[in-house]
Amino acid sequence: MKIEDLKGKLQVMKHIGQDDAAVQKKMEEMNNEMQEKIYDLQDLESTNKALIYKEHQSNDELHEARKVLIQGLPELLGLRTNIGLKRMRELDPKTFHDTCKSRFPPDEAEIQATTLYSSWQENLKNPDWHPIFRRN
Repeated sequence: MKIEDLKGKLQVMKHIGQDDAAVQKKMEEMNNEMQEKIYDLQDLESTNKALIYKEHQSNDELHEARKVLIQGLPELLGLRTNIGLKRMRELDPKTFHDTCKSRFPPDEAEIQATTLYSSWQENLKNPDWHPIFRRN
């Protein structure tokens, strides 16, 4: 906007005082200032483009590294390692059923698993509930 403002002022000054030396000198100063601002703007634009390119390049590298890590994870952990990935605040009902089958008689295990699962699911909806840490 400053560049456009300077261009407008220069146009006005050209029409007003073509014979006056002071006006000519002021026009030269304004023209130099305008050129300086244009160079600064071009420099900032090229820096911005370079940073955007660098950001895309970094994102591509991170994405590639993530893919390699995910592909190599099973080899690193081996066959006997059992790691499950879950979303926060989500439960696996199968875990409740398996545990209840080992602790309760078969006819009661399904009822206990469903009851415990429902109870934990409701507790997880409460942001103030912490199953491990109790607040006093």
